[in-house]
Amino acid sequence: MKVWLAISSFQNDDQVLTTVEKARAFIPELFEHILIVDSEGTDRVPHAIRDRGWSDVEYRNYPENLGSGANLAERLKVAASAGAEYVYALNHDGKIDASVVGKLIEAAQGRTGLGAAYPLSYFTETCSYNLTGTRELPLPAKLVKVAPAEPIIPVYWSSSNGALYSLEPTRKNILPWPAMWMGWEDLDYGWRLKDHGYEQILVTNAVFPDNQEYTVTTMSTIVRKPAWRAYYNIRNLVLAVRRSRNRPMYHAVVAFRLIGECVLTLLFREEKFKRFRLLLAGARDGYTATCAPDARSISMNKF
Repeated sequence: MKVWLAISSFQNDDQVLTTVEKARAFIPELFEHILIVDSEGTDRVPHAIRDRGWSDVEYRNYPENLGSGANLAERLKVAASAGAEYVYALNHDGKIDASVVGKLIEAAQGRTGLGAAYPLSYFTETCSYNLTGTRELPLPAKLVKVAPAEPIIPVYWSSSNGALYSLEPTRKNILPWPAMWMGWEDLDYGWRLKDHGYEQILVTNAVFPDNQEYTVTTMSTIVRKPAWRAYYNIRNLVLAVRRSRNRPMYHAVVAFRLIGECVLTLLFREEKFKRFRLLLAGARDGYTATCAPDARSISMNKF
């Protein structure tokens, strides 16, 4: 299998270089090539690549912040155009573990019609395993304290951080939606893969440590979430539901999410008026915006 490691970045030079340094030890055992897709990056990473003679590392920088949706789509497209079969997608702060990658590749070997193989995320802050994607609904989260015994579990979606994506869908123009910008882009892409008949699996012995902030339930985390996230949290969930097939009942999930966000904002969060405006704008734009692939993310300057 021709597997590329594809790392996303937004001005995270130190973490990216540390990850690449470690990952190069797995070439060619696991990875054929390493790709970095950056936004508004400095010259530091490309200079380091050149100075250290890393001919197996490719760096691409874009003049605007792609966001997580467009960044993932770009990584898949670049790797597919170069002839890769799979992409191991990693965020700039993701942990690179050869055993995790190896188990994902082993599980993917010989499977036809596979869209993605996901590791079992272990949330370090709550000491729990994430099984949310084992059911189609995006809410509520399904976290368990004991890892499941089944080696392979069918799923509908999971986090893109640490995921092994087949590039067969990419070559058929089935891609993450760049207009999502940030939030629910992996849910939307997982649903798209399912709608097009691709299998997605959770490999339970490939445990991926993840410190995703939304699993932390401390008061400080609830209060300090950036206000702009309120907009995308609702808008992108609405767009994912609208784009998916045969899910009219999921609009109730959107309503549940919106009410929950309003309650948290009213009770705990700062900049309440701004957040309420963002939540309502997100719901409005999600239900009124076109779902065409060329839709653009909203400019946060208006808020």
